[in-house]
Amino acid sequence: MNHLHLLIPDLFPPQNIAAEVCVDLHLPVLEKVLVRGSASTSAAISLEDWLCASFGVHAVAPVRASAYGLDTGDGYWLCADPVNLQLHRAQMMLIPEVAATQEEAAALCDKLNAHFAGQGMQFFATHPLRWHLRLEAGPQLSTTPLRQAAWQDAKFHQPLGADTLHWQRILTEIQMVLYAHPLNQAREARGELLVSSLWLWGGGRAVSLHSAFDAVGGDSDTARAFARAAGITQAASLEDMLHAKGAGGLWVNEAMSSAQQRGDYHAWREAVFQLELDCVLLLQALRTGRLQQLTLEVSGANCVQRFELTRASVWKLWQPVRALARYAV
Repeated sequence: MNHLHLLIPDLFPPQNIAAEVCVDLHLPVLEKVLVRGSASTSAAISLEDWLCASFGVHAVAPVRASAYGLDTGDGYWLCADPVNLQLHRAQMMLIPEVAATQEEAAALCDKLNAHFAGQGMQFFATHPLRWHLRLEAGPQLSTTPLRQAAWQDAKFHQPLGADTLHWQRILTEIQMVLYAHPLNQAREARGELLVSSLWLWGGGRAVSLHSAFDAVGGDSDTARAFARAAGITQAASLEDMLHAKGAGGLWVNEAMSSAQQRGDYHAWREAVFQLELDCVLLLQALRTGRLQQLTLEVSGANCVQRFELTRASVWKLWQPVRALARYAV
């Protein structure tokens, strides 16, 4: 592998808690990578928009639907992921990835399809946690990716646009159908989270994908879906990525972003420690020539910080390191 692109949303903690969450966090190799790279800053962009731009498409949903084996054709597609909505005081907390079996997901989708029959919409339970909705006509809606809205007040992330009122009614119907389903009643009796709603996002029509990457890896379901849809090799580990054929690779690490959204900074620290181990491997690969260039992009709410590291810059031993908390956003 010649050039590895490492994309890590929310690696840097918020400024107001950075000193606290980074206390006693010993990261000598990661800090070397950050300080020895050529740094630049650009406008904030979501992981989903970054992937769309990199693969030459405009929407996640048709890509993900194709990755799960659906014939996307000329329909308009939305991700329709099962979620749980819980009222906490004045907030409607959005809980993602409600654990359900494939059989439960299929049964719930069948009920929704029966309810909305003849209305130009069809639901697909392609995976227990990843559903899709095909529409005959494209709505005028702006939506928020589930990753960004998860564990937050759903009221502030509802679809917006000319068709908002229509889709508010549709979502209300969806919630009523799901709640009344015997499977959900049984889940409630067992003390399990209900599949109480669907989160609609990433809408668009299918177009051909292209990519500058020869291999894709990491823990991002969305990035893996783009790789499958584009027919790109998926690397199971960073070691495999470094041995992959081709000029460019993409590795996406969502662990820190997921932990920050849950407010779980113990998990965030554990994920940063794992990244430190990964950086040991990457820095060694640069020094030995197995890797010629490393681009680390850290996306956050306010900006994207980019660090370009080459074989030559690895040897900038005179550069004083900065603690991770100093990069807080």
